[in-house]
Amino acid sequence: MSAPGTVASAGLALLALLSSSMATHAASPAQERAQAFTRLPNWTGQWEIVGVTPDASGGFEQSLDEVVREMRKWGPPPYKPEVQVVFDKAAADVHTRSVAAANGTAAPNPGLRPACSFGFPMLMVFSPLMFEVLTTPEETAMIFSGREIRHIYTDGRPHTASDKLWPTSWGDSIGHWEGQTLVIDTIEVSNPPGLGGGGPVIVAGGGDSDEYALIAFLSGEAHFIERIRMLDPNHLEDQMTIFDPKNFTAPWHISRQYQRVTRLNRMVHEDCEGEERNPVVNGQFTLTPPPASGKQK
Repeated sequence: MSAPGTVASAGLALLALLSSSMATHAASPAQERAQAFTRLPNWTGQWEIVGVTPDASGGFEQSLDEVVREMRKWGPPPYKPEVQVVFDKAAADVHTRSVAAANGTAAPNPGLRPACSFGFPMLMVFSPLMFEVLTTPEETAMIFSGREIRHIYTDGRPHTASDKLWPTSWGDSIGHWEGQTLVIDTIEVSNPPGLGGGGPVIVAGGGDSDEYALIAFLSGEAHFIERIRMLDPNHLEDQMTIFDPKNFTAPWHISRQYQRVTRLNRMVHEDCEGEERNPVVNGQFTLTPPPASGKQK
């Protein structure tokens, strides 16, 4: 039989050996970050909204009725009764002005259509722009061909402190990963100046570039939760829930799907006004040849 002291000494020696082995094999910060990358989905490539296809004239392949019909599948925004009255009047006014502009009996109203910025949530639910998704353990960036960017911080930080938080057209976004699904929490969204300012809106367009319809308007208190995942190698989906305690009686659930752009293999940023480097041909983004040497504008 071994003496108690001998057993204790052997146990301490084994514990020291295990501790030393664990320290030797502990992953370095660089190794841990590399491992974190392996757990992220691969969403590389260019993406575009399904059912919002730009055409060569600056309008859309789908008619306004087709685009609106798809959006109506979400169900109506659950407005409070007094807000519903205001929305109905605003939507009717937008319809009247849009029809007049499309018929050539009135000039297009800049408040009906995006100018150089779509902002959020328009970028995700109605935008002809391509986008890329760059994922890192600390942040996911969504880069749009109109040079708008969404930053979603996934490093565990909270929202920006209220005394430093400014409303912007893209809001303040943080997120986390649930398996292969990116969950995004966005607050403090304002409407882009080209869409009239104030709280964010959702507008639909189709056919001629002057044909638009108002789908929803939201208050500055709107709070958005998105769940973005890959459905198959060529499709992403965004399930969005909108909370708006000022305007809504309940959360509003909407969704969009995105398809892979197959005619381009890199991001081509668009000018808001100027050269057309990625014209739409037969419903597909293409890349136009560069100007001859010495003739670049």
